[in-house]
Amino acid sequence: MITITPEARLNIILTNTNKALSEAVKHATPEQLETLKEGKDIKSLLTSVFQDKATSSKSDQTLLDLLKNSTAFKNMGSFSDDLKSLVGELKSSSDVTPKTAVLEKFLKNIATLDPQTLKSQIADSGVFMESKFASALQKLPDLTQTLETLKAALSKVPLNEAKTLQTHITALLGSTALAQAPLNQESAVQLTDTIKKISDSLQNFLSKSDPLYSKEVASLAQKLEQLNALQEIKTTLSQIYSTLLTSNTPANPLLDSIENLFKNLSTSTDEDLKAFTLQLKNAVHNGENTTLEITHMVAKLGEFTNPKELVLETFLKESLSNDLKSNLLALSEELQHSADPAASKVLEQVDKLLIQIDYHQLISHLSSSNSIYFPFAWDQLEEGSLAFKKTPDKKFYCEINLKLKEYGELDLMMALYEGNQIEIQAHTEKGELKTLIHENLATLRSQLIDAGLTPRSLRILERKEIKTPLNDLYRTSEGSDLGFEVTV
Repeated sequence: MITITPEARLNIILTNTNKALSEAVKHATPEQLETLKEGKDIKSLLTSVFQDKATSSKSDQTLLDLLKNSTAFKNMGSFSDDLKSLVGELKSSSDVTPKTAVLEKFLKNIATLDPQTLKSQIADSGVFMESKFASALQKLPDLTQTLETLKAALSKVPLNEAKTLQTHITALLGSTALAQAPLNQESAVQLTDTIKKISDSLQNFLSKSDPLYSKEVASLAQKLEQLNALQEIKTTLSQIYSTLLTSNTPANPLLDSIENLFKNLSTSTDEDLKAFTLQLKNAVHNGENTTLEITHMVAKLGEFTNPKELVLETFLKESLSNDLKSNLLALSEELQHSADPAASKVLEQVDKLLIQIDYHQLISHLSSSNSIYFPFAWDQLEEGSLAFKKTPDKKFYCEINLKLKEYGELDLMMALYEGNQIEIQAHTEKGELKTLIHENLATLRSQLIDAGLTPRSLRILERKEIKTPLNDLYRTSEGSDLGFEVTV
């Protein structure tokens, strides 16, 4: 069994040989290898591939071309068929530990497709295994950052209660419980109990609405901007003064400003009144922003109240228990030490599946998208893949490439924007499939509407009808913010 430690997880990304990359390099031309010469071996190449991709390098594009055009990957076959074969071998083996329970989950028929099942299949497909490691390792830094941000927001509030909360947060940031939480359950429980107490205190603090941030004061400030008559100005200033007297803010400078205006109102200029109005509006605005920031941080603290999710060992075991790549790697390790005569044959099947997962991980990274094999069993399917991408302007794209036994290749491109507006283009290899889809377009449109989606465009074309490469139809800007994250 693979030992679950952060170092082991990072090693899978950074130092172990990636099977898909290794296979692709075997088929590289001398020119392509020259481009990749900065990586002297597979190990260093892989290290380079998984570094932060602020910009796309020439070697990235070369690797992407290698992966997409290599004959080794052009006909990988059906992932579910290969998995079904592996499960059959495991069931017939007496010495190899059968891991069929997890593996068989990925043999679900497409007829069982629903949003939750799709999300589960994609999340545990193995393509996102490394992001689960990253999530586990980032848990404590995220909590620390949340507490620091909360502490800074409270420092802007001139109230004794806010200062007390700052003190509690400072103590928590320096506590042993925070440092030890990823290592043992007792510290994690102690930490989450403290977080809950601070959250309760913050909720209580936020429930006490200060009059300074009330709609009444905001309305009076707006009114003051529009007044010219001296008596009306006096009346409005008096109303603001009376309201601010009940504010919890100690030594409120606004009160001093109003008193000075009253003393010199007959000689005050419009500029003096404008200066006070601006001072008042800024105080209201800053107070509202601070309150919103604190409210957001309190909600974020709720993500750190489960002790099991803070203990690294526990979190990794639970999040990887159903992950396909994690289970295949564990099975591979077991097979390498097995005395079963059939172990070597089964190991070949495991490696074949791992190569496909590695392939989609590399495609995902190099193309700034999420690429995955088709995660369902389907008798009509020879092979298939999905790719997801989100642009900075919050548009979502999905590309589905299928090779069907009866109807040949079918490529689908979908764009989702403004929350529920969807466009779909389908490109068929055979005219019969185009005709079949056309005959059922009304049903498709109706089902999309029932799902809360508004079909803005549904186009069905044969490949020969369009010259523009499919990948160029929805070409998006660089900088997809998905990476290896699960966002379905």
